[in-house]
Amino acid sequence: MQAPKFGLISLIAAVIAMSPAQAAAAAASGGVKITLTCEIGTAGTGTFKVTANGSSSFVTVPCDGSAAVTNPSWIPGATATIDQTAGPVGTVLATHQRVYLATYAASFFTSAHPCSSAFTAPECPPGSQPARRATTLPWWLVAVLIGFLLFVILSAILAPVWIIGQQIRYFHRLYFDKPDAFREAMRNMALMPGMAWRIRLRSKLLRVPLPPGFEDAEQVIREDKQRL
Repeated sequence: MQAPKFGLISLIAAVIAMSPAQAAAAAASGGVKITLTCEIGTAGTGTFKVTANGSSSFVTVPCDGSAAVTNPSWIPGATATIDQTAGPVGTVLATHQRVYLATYAASFFTSAHPCSSAFTAPECPPGSQPARRATTLPWWLVAVLIGFLLFVILSAILAPVWIIGQQIRYFHRLYFDKPDAFREAMRNMALMPGMAWRIRLRSKLLRVPLPPGFEDAEQVIREDKQRL
């Protein structure tokens, strides 16, 4: 019974006697493994600054390769901030990235994007971004748009004229041998809201006389100001 007690006491004493540095070393993280993918080719390197627990370490990673960085002050569970301090010429640097440390090496993947209109940053050289060209419509497209607009306007004007002409022809054939009935039909049609101006427009555009009975309708329209 005394031997197990003596062994337990010795183990507790050894843990208490362990220095803070040794305890930190025993709980040190596995660091960070950074993998860099370069979209401009395999030439070039990127330099990264990793900060955790108030201590920083630098590591240089080749394009399309990886490298690990450690620090004795880093402990598992802490948050490490990664900032890229250098990279291939004409690429955007990765900043303010975060990973969580563990007892094994935490993995961090990033890409070196070339400077462009989609990826811009202060470190991009002035000439690396393509100049935006002013876009202008070709003359033929402008002509087509104007022609289409004129076609729509003319169709909106001429379609009612064509419809009125078809209606007049229909009543003319229907009452071919009944002039009084045809005159009454034209009068009633002209008195319908919005029909009088269409009949006048047809007469002016086609240079045809107004249908019989239209004079009577005009007289009614002049007397009734509410009629359209």
